[in-house]
Amino acid sequence: MDLKLFGKKLSPAQVTLMFLIIFVAAGALYYLFIKITGFAVPCIFYSMSGLKCPTCGITRMVLHILSFEFAEAFRDNAFVFLTWPFSVGEILYLIYMSAAKKEISKKNYIFVAVLVGIALIFCIIRNTDIFLNIQ
Repeated sequence: MDLKLFGKKLSPAQVTLMFLIIFVAAGALYYLFIKITGFAVPCIFYSMSGLKCPTCGITRMVLHILSFEFAEAFRDNAFVFLTWPFSVGEILYLIYMSAAKKEISKKNYIFVAVLVGIALIFCIIRNTDIFLNIQ
């Protein structure tokens, strides 16, 4: 399936750029919504279990980054704070390769699996008091 815009077939680079523009625009709208209403979408996992998922704190983290409060952003979600450039780059690469109908390297699948594994370990650690008792 080829993506078209105004009847013109989009190149893989255009598809990737369109995804990035839509993602940034949606993020900007959500940011404005939060700033205007003071309401942010709560984490369903945390609401149901009382445990923080690997992505809990991302909204606060982004708000702190946009306010240049990097230490607070790191405290909100250290894992995502440290890995977001790699994650975004990988997502854009996968979108591009899929749009180009090219084979994705096994290294990319391994990279994603490693990120998911680290995220799960981070989730376990942040929900235990293993590091809280160290002074």
